[in-house]
Amino acid sequence: MSGLVADLAVEARGVAAELAVGAGRTLVLLGPNGSGKSTLLEAIAGIVPAAGALTLDGASLTGVGARDRRIGLLSQDDALFPTMSVRDNVAFGPRARGASRADAKAAAEDWLARVGLAGLGDRRPGELSGGQARRVAIARALAAEPRVLLLDEPFAGLDVASASATRALVATLLADRTAVVTTHDALDAHALADDVAVMEAGRVVEHGPAAAVLARPRTPFAARMAARVLVTGTMHGGALVTGSGVRIPVTGGPGAGAAAGIAVHPAAIAVARDGEPRDPARVWMDDAVVAVEPRGDEVRVHGRDAAADVDAAVAAVLGVGDVVGFGVEPGAPAYALTSGR
Repeated sequence: MSGLVADLAVEARGVAAELAVGAGRTLVLLGPNGSGKSTLLEAIAGIVPAAGALTLDGASLTGVGARDRRIGLLSQDDALFPTMSVRDNVAFGPRARGASRADAKAAAEDWLARVGLAGLGDRRPGELSGGQARRVAIARALAAEPRVLLLDEPFAGLDVASASATRALVATLLADRTAVVTTHDALDAHALADDVAVMEAGRVVEHGPAAAVLARPRTPFAARMAARVLVTGTMHGGALVTGSGVRIPVTGGPGAGAAAGIAVHPAAIAVARDGEPRDPARVWMDDAVVAVEPRGDEVRVHGRDAAADVDAAVAAVLGVGDVVGFGVEPGAPAYALTSGR
């Protein structure tokens, strides 16, 4: 296969994951904190020892040292050399690959211009804002001319404006590059991904084209990234029957007895407190409030099995533990749920 194929295990950290990234494509690796995303990137880069196999454009990198893999890893802390100028930080990669001082300096100036930092080459990292430091780190990673670029939470710790500007820059720089970007932010997946993979507990549990994974999520985490609520059950007679026995008429879906799900936007789900009238046109699932999350002008009410976006006035009378019903409209398109990739 043209591109990167990894089947790696880091036993000490509980990671055993398979991943494939087509040449020139960006894969966004989603997962909650502690799911093993950073460990997998470090294993691909050769920074942590890993068992298994790794190939790039059909050639094995198993046993090849980190320096010779030409896989660039941008970690969350930027890791800029504090005593070097910005220019020398970016020139470090070309110099390490044998470029002359003059050529490395020229490459550094070119990359600083490309990330919008022309004229800042003489500064030290400590004189930069967080967003500027992240751009320098990106420039340094790309100046080394990696065959694959790995970005670990590249927008973490940045304010909203800096994160937005840096995300737009990264989207431009990654065009036609083979790259993996880890995140737990849905916006990154929508803005950057050609493909999406989801990690949970050290395993890749979903993997495919971004549109397919986000439109038909197969895990609750992927559903949250897609701004949807995943309702699961078993198909029976044109309906999805949930684990609690609620029957939701659906369209499409797999055959009888198959595990299936529907992905519903939280704004399309109604909430009714125990004893309140319920819209008979909806199918209602009894639940209990586990969290109330402010989200701008709306509030997301989370239950054990569903969630809904409601007006603040509605949310104000709800508390954790309150018995509620979540109401969904019948007729949502159902799809098969399959384990693994």
